[in-house]
Amino acid sequence: MLVSRTPRALLAVAVTVTASALLLSACGGSAGSSAPPPTKQIGQNDINPLARDQVKDGGVLQWGVQAYPANFNMLAIDASSGDIPPVIQSFEPTPAIADAAGNWNPDPDYVESFKLVSTDPQKVEYKLNPKAKWSDGTPITWEDYKSEWQALNGKNTAFQPLSTAGYASISTIDKGADDYAFTVTYSPKLAEWSNLFNVLYPKSLTSSPDEFNHGWKDQPKVTAGPFKIDNLDKTGNNVTVVPDPKWWGDKPKLDKIVFKYYSSANVEVDGLASGAFDFASVSSNIDAYKRTSAMKNVTLRRANLPNYREIVFNGAGNSILNDQKLRVAIIKGIDRDPIAKAEISQLIPNAKPLGNHIFLPGFDGYQDNSAGYLYNQDEAKKELDADGWTLASGAKFRSKNGKQLTIRDAISAGAKSSLDEAQLVQQQLAAIGVDLQIVQDDPNTFFDEHITPGDFDIANFAQMGDGAPPVNNAQSWFTTGDQALGNSGRIGDASINKLLDQASAELDQTKRFALLNEVDKQVWALGHSLPLYQRPSIVAVRNGLANFGNSGLASYDYTKIGWAK
Repeated sequence: MLVSRTPRALLAVAVTVTASALLLSACGGSAGSSAPPPTKQIGQNDINPLARDQVKDGGVLQWGVQAYPANFNMLAIDASSGDIPPVIQSFEPTPAIADAAGNWNPDPDYVESFKLVSTDPQKVEYKLNPKAKWSDGTPITWEDYKSEWQALNGKNTAFQPLSTAGYASISTIDKGADDYAFTVTYSPKLAEWSNLFNVLYPKSLTSSPDEFNHGWKDQPKVTAGPFKIDNLDKTGNNVTVVPDPKWWGDKPKLDKIVFKYYSSANVEVDGLASGAFDFASVSSNIDAYKRTSAMKNVTLRRANLPNYREIVFNGAGNSILNDQKLRVAIIKGIDRDPIAKAEISQLIPNAKPLGNHIFLPGFDGYQDNSAGYLYNQDEAKKELDADGWTLASGAKFRSKNGKQLTIRDAISAGAKSSLDEAQLVQQQLAAIGVDLQIVQDDPNTFFDEHITPGDFDIANFAQMGDGAPPVNNAQSWFTTGDQALGNSGRIGDASINKLLDQASAELDQTKRFALLNEVDKQVWALGHSLPLYQRPSIVAVRNGLANFGNSGLASYDYTKIGWAK
C-alpha cells in the first residue's frame, strides 16, 4: 500500500489496508463470492476481535508494505509514505489513539489522562504514565512533549515537518506538579486537539533541527513501544520487529512482525496465496477482489474511512498548470462518471462523482459544492479559447504563444487504478485539444522524488482519511510560504488560510463544518484538484489472524495482534 501521508494521506496505488467512507459490510466474504458487499454503519471496523486469552503466544505476522521508511522520524517532511506509520507505531509511543468511530483517547501505556479544563483560555491537562521509559532508560516526561511541539509549531523554519497542523495553535506547554504532568494552552483555540501527539519522539530528536530532519533517516536511535527493531534490510526493503523485554505494558502476543516489501498489488495477492503475506489489500481492485474471494482460509474484511480517488493539479511556477483558468477548464473537460463506473461499478453499482474535497457522503458535514465545475466539453473548449489556448486548423492539440498544451500525468508504476484513470482522462482531454502524457514512476520513490518536489503537472492519488479530524485533514489546502507541507500542488490563497484558521478555532461543530464547506467551495474555484469517486475498503486476511484486518478509523493495539488458539 503505497500511501503518501500528508495530513490527508495520499494513496498512489489501487489498494490499501484501510480504505473508504463507503458503508460496507463488516462480515467476511466467503470463498468464491463476487457479489458487492452490503452496507453498514460508519464507525465500525472488522478486525476479528478476540480477548487476549483467546490468542496464541507466539507466531509471526507478515505485513506487506510498498515502501521502506525514507525517514524513521514520521513527523519529518520526507516521511511521506503511508507505509511508515504502521512500522513506526510498533516501536514508538502513541500517546493518542483512536477508536472505530474516530474518537481520540489517551493510550494508557503512555498517558493516564488528558482533559479539557478551560475553554477561555483553552487549556488541556495531561497526566503521564510514570512507567513509560525510552529504550535507553530515560523517563518519558513533559519535556518530550514540549520539545516535539516546538519542532512542529512552525516558528523555527530550520525544522522541516510534514505538517504543523494543530501544533501551531499551541501557545505554551507548562510543567505541572511533577515531570509527568503538564498543561497545554491554545491560542488561537483548537477544536480538534485530542489527536495531537499521536506519535511521540524523544527530545534528543526534536530539540535539534538537523537531528529532526536527518538524524533518523537510517534507523531509529531510541524506541519506547511493545516492539523493538530486530533487523533492517535495506536491500529487500524489509523491517523486522520483535517484542521489547523492557516494555512495561501487556506482553505482545506475536514473536515477530515482518514488514515485507511488495512491488505491486498482484505481488501482494500472489503472496497471500503462497503464504508470503498474511493479508492483502483489495480496495477497488476488481481482479484482486475476485482472486481473494476464491481463496481458501481467507476472509474479506470491510470497514469505513473517508477515502477517495482524485486528480491533483500542480499550480507551482514550474508547471504549465500554474494558470487557474486553465486548471478549471481542464476540470470541465474530464467526465468522472465513466471513470467511477469503470473502476468500481462491480463493487459499488451506484458510484457517483464526489462533490466535496473535505467531507464524503455519509459523514457529517457533507454537501455537494461542485456546481459550476461539472463535465461540460463545450464550456471547457470556450474557456480554453478565452485563455489563449487555441486549436489551429488541422492541429490535434491546442497551443499558446507557440507552446503546445501538453500536460504530464504522473502515476505510480504498477497501479492499475491510476493507469486506468489516466488513460480515460487522456482520451477525454484529447477531445478538447489537450495532450496528456502519462508518466509512470517508480512506486518506491513516487512521492519523495516526484510529488513532494512538484515534479508533475497532474497526478492520480487516493486521499486517505486516517481518522484525523476534518480541520487537520483540510491542511492540504493551507499555503505556508516555502513550506507548502501537505499541499502537494502548492495551490491556495490567503482567503483559504484565514478560513482554515477560523475553522480550527471554532469549537461549535456546526459552524466549524460550515467554514470548511466554504473552504471547499474556494478549493473548487481555484482548480486545486478533482475528486473522482469514493473507494471501497476491502482487505483479504488469512483466517485465524486476530485483532487485525480492516481497522477503519481505529488505531491498532499491537500487543493484541496474533493468531487465534
